[in-house]
Order: sequence, then structure tokens, then C-alpha cells
Amino acid sequence: MASKTSLIVAAIDFGTTYSGWAFSFKNEYYADPTKVSCKQWNGDRIVSPKAPTAVLIKPDRKTLDSFGYDAETKYADLASDDSSEYQRWYFFRRFKIMLHEKMNFDRNITLEDETKKSLPAKTVFSLAIRYLKEDMLKTSRDRLGSGHIMEDEITWVLTVPPIWNDAAKQFMKEAAVQAGICSENLKIALESESASIFCRHLPVEKIVEGGEKWNFQTGSKYMVLDAGGGTVDITVHKVMPTGKLKEIHKASGGAWGGTQVDEACKQFIISLIGKTVFCRFETECIADYLDIFREFEIKKRNITPENNDKITFRLPCTLKDIFEEETGEDLHTAIQQTSFANKIVLSGGKLQVEGSLMKHLFSGSIQNIVCHVKEMMKDREVRRISSILMVGGFSESKMLQHAIRSSFPNVKVIIPQEAGLVVLKGAVVFGHSPSFITQRVCKYTYGVDVSLPFDNKIHDPMKRSEYADGPRCDGIFDKYVEIGQSIALNEITEEKSYSPLEENQRSLIFKIFASTKKSPMYVTDEGCVKLGYVEVDILDMSVPRKERQYLLSLKLGGTEFDVQVREKRTGKIAKTTTNFLG
Repeated sequence: MASKTSLIVAAIDFGTTYSGWAFSFKNEYYADPTKVSCKQWNGDRIVSPKAPTAVLIKPDRKTLDSFGYDAETKYADLASDDSSEYQRWYFFRRFKIMLHEKMNFDRNITLEDETKKSLPAKTVFSLAIRYLKEDMLKTSRDRLGSGHIMEDEITWVLTVPPIWNDAAKQFMKEAAVQAGICSENLKIALESESASIFCRHLPVEKIVEGGEKWNFQTGSKYMVLDAGGGTVDITVHKVMPTGKLKEIHKASGGAWGGTQVDEACKQFIISLIGKTVFCRFETECIADYLDIFREFEIKKRNITPENNDKITFRLPCTLKDIFEEETGEDLHTAIQQTSFANKIVLSGGKLQVEGSLMKHLFSGSIQNIVCHVKEMMKDREVRRISSILMVGGFSESKMLQHAIRSSFPNVKVIIPQEAGLVVLKGAVVFGHSPSFITQRVCKYTYGVDVSLPFDNKIHDPMKRSEYADGPRCDGIFDKYVEIGQSIALNEITEEKSYSPLEENQRSLIFKIFASTKKSPMYVTDEGCVKLGYVEVDILDMSVPRKERQYLLSLKLGGTEFDVQVREKRTGKIAKTTTNFLG
């Protein structure tokens, strides 16, 4: 459960395309876990429960000017001035995707803004998280009226994709701490799990489709397909006798979310006007550029498999003018000379596009998702699922819904109301009850880099090194858990004993590795990546070297990775420094 002193659980869903916050008071959770408060964000002709993940930072490189729709509008206004003043500002959009499946990266990694200027990634992330945090605090305190919420009375939850590795999670956690959230009050929630937990509490009437057969009977298995803006994350859950959930297939997925459709739209426009024209338009006419894709964002939600009607877009005069300046041609005439001539009409500043052409923009993303689910279905456990639970903003697309239903006709497809919000609301529920997922499946094989006495029969001569106690083989992958292995919540692995190799060695450094293979021999084998290291100070140098033994174990099965080390001779827990960020 949340801390006894926590009056409120607040969640921040930091998405690739959209972000938002939600909260509930402890008494509200006990009365109705699904009663979660969210903000309605206002943009130009748009009201939404999340805001664009857009950040505008002042020229001083450290002060946030605005976030979300406000950041987009302010930056567009700055860029509309005749001066080049806007180029001194830093405008970032959709930057979370940078962390997708990066197995290892430095905490000092930088991000490039829209004009290719760089800032530390952690600065950008932390400023965005701080804004969401402060905005939530203001709203919740307004709810209390004369009451007051202390910082230590709040449990914070930050969502991350389940396919992220431990380095990415540590990066986000450090960014949240830099944003002013106390690490002791911060939990990491996996997005697809949060959605599953929230839907576990939903009544049938809150399911848009498939609700009449939606149940959580003991033993039932279902797939969670979390299709967001950037990534699509898929996992499989089984309902246990306690009503809690067990993960039965490791989380997987890829960068096939709604932004892949946006990219297809961008490439379609480039095919009409050329890359040179598009780049000028994107750079010189930022307000119009943002308007085009805001309009596409609205229109793409209404594209359905059945509807072949033409879809109309406003075409800015600035785009037409740049095209004619660059090419010396009339845009209307040029479009008629393309392969799309029979499917596009340009008239009166509006572009009418046939429905079939618009639907084709979804094909790349949908094909990737369907192929991946089919591959997962080859697994014996996954084949036995009764339902697919579709959540995330992209799951609201009728195109994706139709593709999943038609590709898997024997599986019930479940779509909750406001599918794009269930991750955020579920993260709040997770904060109140973080033990709802009882078992998880390891995404990787985890181990430690060790040196063992050299054996001529099995060891690589190139890895032989001489030590005080004789020749050893360096770079051995000492395995703790295996990819695909089921791990109970907060399970601690078997301890393994290690001692220093040198007499004057004052600390032990354990290099932690992950592998996509089941049983790697060496840490240099294909599929192995260094996650980071754990450093332990040797407590008593007066003890003979071989008796300075330390027992290391891994704490797994939660949403975060932890390492525990204790001195074998005394049993004392050693102070460790864990670093997954170089």
C-alpha cells in the first residue's frame, strides 16, 4: 500500500506525444479505485486530457517558459516575428523516444531541439516533470480549499514503458528527483501494467466494446496491447486465485505508435512538394507547420476502415508560396503531375485527399503491430489467451481496432472508455496498491562480470590474465537469472560469493550485464550489454584477502532493479553505489 502518511497518490504519465497528471486521495481510492482526477488541457480548437509533450526553455538554458499547447503557441509566435530572436530559445517536442531501448547511455546525454541546439537531456526532462508536478499540486491544493498538503504526504508515481531497461528507468528517476520529487516518495510504474490494474476495477458499463464478456476469473489469461504515441508495448497477464495478476510473457514491442502514422503523413507531404520545400516550410513557418499536424492529429482519429469519403485539410498559403518560390511552378499543376493526381484535389486553399490514401498512412504501423502479436501467439502460453485488452491513445484508432479484430478473430478484443487515459489513471491505482502484480518475467539474462581460475579446456586463451594467485579468465558472465524466467515480486536471487583479486584492493566493483541470450559464456558475447556497476567499499582491510568475501544478490520482480551486498564474515549489509548511467 501507499505510505501510511500519504494522503494522496499522484501520477505523471510522461508520454512521447502527450503527457498529463492524475491523482486521488486515499479515502477516494478506498471508496472507488477508479475515481481519479485528471486535468483538461486547452489548445487551439482542442480540449484534451493530456497536453503535447512540448517544452519551451528560455535562452538562459535553465528556465522553463511554458509546456504543452502553451509552449507550441509561444514558440510559433516567437518564430512569426521578423527577427531571429526565436533561435535563442530552446523548443523540444516528442523527445521521450530518445530513451527507447537504449541499453546503455551516459547520464550527460544531450538532446537537440527543433533548431538543432543542444541541452542536457536531464535538464529538459526534469523541467517538464517539475512543471507537471507543480501544476498537479496547485490543482489538488485548490480542491482542499483551506487545507494544505505537505510534500511528504504525497506518493508520486512515474510511468515508463515496460520494454525500457534499467538505465532508462534510473535516468527518469534521477530527472524526477532533480524536479523536486523525493526519491523515497517516488515509485516507477510500468505503463501496460498500470492499464491492466485500472481495467481490473472497471465495471462492465465502462468498457466501450467487448465488455459483455470481460471478466477477471481466476486462471484467465489476456494480452495487454498498449499502443501509445511513440511505442507499442505488449505483455500477457494471468489472473491469480487472489485476484492479483501474474505476468506470463516478457514485455516486448517497438516504436510503432501513432507517431509512425504522423511520419507517414510527413513523407506523403514531402512526396507532393519535395524535401527542400518542406524543410523551408518547417523552419520558416513554424506556426503553420504545427497547425497542419494538429489538424492531422484530429482528423486521423476519425479515419475508419468503412469510410472512403474525402478528408479535407487546410493548406497554408505560406506552403504554396514557398513551393512556387523554390520551383517556379504552380502547386495545383504540380500535384496533378504526381502519381496521386486522381486521389487529391487542391482547391481554394484546401487539400482534399481520398480516404483510401489516408488509410494507407496507417499500414506501416499496423503491419508491425499485427506481425509482432502473431509472433507472440506462437508461444504456447500466449496462444491460450481469451482476450486482447487495447489501451493507450493509439488504441482509440478505428483502423488499429479493425486490424486487431480481423487478424485475431478467435480472441475477444476489449476496449475501455478513454483508452488513452487508463495508463495514467492506473498508475494512481498502482501507487495505492503496488503489489498488485505478483510475478514478472525477466526481459534479459542478468549476470556479473567475474574472473575465474583459468581452465585450458574451456576458456579462451585471449582472455587469460595473470594474478597473484595464478592465471585467471577475465570477462566470465556469472549468471543470476535467465531471460524468460518468472520472478516473484521483490524476489531476491541466490547469493554468490566474491573476494578481491589484489591484496591492496580497497573496494569491489561489480559490473552488471544483461543479455538477450539464455546462457552467455562471456560478457563480450553477442547480445551482452553492460548495464552499469555496483561499487562496495571493503569494510576491514586487516582481514586476510581470501577471507574478505562479499555475498551479492539481485532483487528482482519489481518495477526497479536492485543489488544487495553483504559481508560474509559478519553478515553486515555493505553500503553500495549503483550506477546504470555510466
